[in-house]
Amino acid sequence: MRPWNQVQMIEIILMKKRKITLKISRGVIRILMGGLSSLPSSASGLILMELKQAKLNLSMTTNDLAESRTSAELNKKLEKESISLEKARERLTLNSLKISSLEEELNLTKQKLQLAKDDEMNGGSGNPLDISRELQRLSSEAEQFKKMGDAANSEVLRTISEVEQTEGRIKSAEIRLVAARKMKEAARAAEAVALAEIKALSSHENSTRNSSQKPEGSTLTFEDYSFLTCKARGAKELSKMIQVDEANVSKMEILKKVEEATEEVTNKRKALEEALSRVEAANKEKLAVEDALRMWRSEHGQKRRSTIPIPTKFKNSHSSPYRKDSRLRDVNGLDPKPILKPTPSIGQILSRKLLLSEESQIRTRSEKGTVKRKVSLGQMLGKQNGDGPSSRKVDKVNRQKQFPEKRKKFGFFPVLPSTEKAE
Repeated sequence: MRPWNQVQMIEIILMKKRKITLKISRGVIRILMGGLSSLPSSASGLILMELKQAKLNLSMTTNDLAESRTSAELNKKLEKESISLEKARERLTLNSLKISSLEEELNLTKQKLQLAKDDEMNGGSGNPLDISRELQRLSSEAEQFKKMGDAANSEVLRTISEVEQTEGRIKSAEIRLVAARKMKEAARAAEAVALAEIKALSSHENSTRNSSQKPEGSTLTFEDYSFLTCKARGAKELSKMIQVDEANVSKMEILKKVEEATEEVTNKRKALEEALSRVEAANKEKLAVEDALRMWRSEHGQKRRSTIPIPTKFKNSHSSPYRKDSRLRDVNGLDPKPILKPTPSIGQILSRKLLLSEESQIRTRSEKGTVKRKVSLGQMLGKQNGDGPSSRKVDKVNRQKQFPEKRKKFGFFPVLPSTEKAE
């Protein structure tokens, strides 16, 4: 039903309501002005019937007006929700197109990277600067694709939440519409019962027009009363059956719509999962491209370093004699471990050589002394008479003449040897 048709219906119902209110007001004014006592019984009964009919019509018009308003509101809501669903579908299609374009661009970048690798393996005919620039551009494009994929993912999630909200609103609107239909059917059943009662009253008044009756009301026989009650019960049962049938039909329609909505939600979730899997695959491929770029850069850097000449360094070809056999053995005596001793200075080396030379000279002198122990009897007598100090002085002078040349070479002052003890 279109909105302008609903507006026309509402205007028609309002006109009917105004006419009925005018009729009711006129009837009430007649009753108040003339009074029921002055009128005959048939006229008073007809006026009461008209008033009841007017009241029923007024209640019907009010119910119709409320129902039409609720239906108009529900139709507007349904139109809004359908528009929002169309927008969500358009967004999903746009996101799917974006994802497909991203996949195509990623494939192109893979192909370019493979071509660059092939050129490098064949001999590196391409310019390495151009290749590095191309790889940087590809990495930036991969970052942009990742950002676009994240934005598409958030957009898909937002559209799914909007779709779920619209489905909930549609369900609530359908429930309200079913309740309004039930109220309308109940009002129609009550109207039918009231019309049956009015017809019974009019027929009874026509049959008993000549009999004397009080102006306040009318009497009914037991048969008429039982007939009217049976009709009212039948009308109520029919109205209840009609309401139950309509409720079942509306329930089936609601279930069908719910199934359709669930199918649509499942399809959208599948599309979202596919989009997420594509985004993950794109991220993995981007990481692989970055790893390949890093490997290429590292290999390129190593090649450059290998081409640069390394300056020669002076090395100590002759190791010190004190380091050759300096090894530390374990407690068990199994694992020899080298010990790095500090290198001795030049002064220490010279002092060691000097000590070694002095020791060798002392040894030679001691050997010579043992050989020259054979002295004459005159010398022995001279030593006994006091010639010991003079001989000692001669020995000192001879020793000083032997050692000064060697000590002057090393720049040390002459050190006199210790005096021998007297025998």
